[in-house]
Amino acid sequence: MHRWKPGIAIVFILGSLLVAGCSKPEPQDENIEVIKTVLEIDLNAPDEEAIRLLEELYKSKEAEEAGEGFLEEYYNYQKETYGPYFTESGLEQFIMTNQAFMFHRRADQHGYQLEVKNIEVEQNEVTPTNYNFTVTLDYELKDEDKKEIEMSGIAIVRDGKVAKITYDELKNLLYGEQK
Repeated sequence: MHRWKPGIAIVFILGSLLVAGCSKPEPQDENIEVIKTVLEIDLNAPDEEAIRLLEELYKSKEAEEAGEGFLEEYYNYQKETYGPYFTESGLEQFIMTNQAFMFHRRADQHGYQLEVKNIEVEQNEVTPTNYNFTVTLDYELKDEDKKEIEMSGIAIVRDGKVAKITYDELKNLLYGEQK
């Protein structure tokens, strides 16, 4: 019996190491994680701080004040929120084309809320810097039941950051008209 104890212990240890080694998750594509983070920021809407800053900016413009302080504060908030995930030129383009907080503004204007439920991202086989994505969202209009909707698009990634993000078929979501 004494001969078997060390053998059993060795088999148990090797078996444990084998199971532990096989159960390690595969390394994630960091580009996919960056894209998912941007989609969560962009589509969990509205962002109350962004809306507050926009309202202050509009109030200052209506009062014929310069509004530069609020414009700078809103611009800085956009950069702080999205900046870590975008290339420098990608962020500038994203902000200058009013894509930053676009869904948040529309959700606030049309009285709905968006919540990301699931995100699927796949690297394009033909163009490896392009990633196709599909996002499943809960869409809830005031005093109505939640609807599940899907949105798809493409993200272009350079050096681990988003250079450009494009959403397909925005009209329905942006104007609060759900099918």
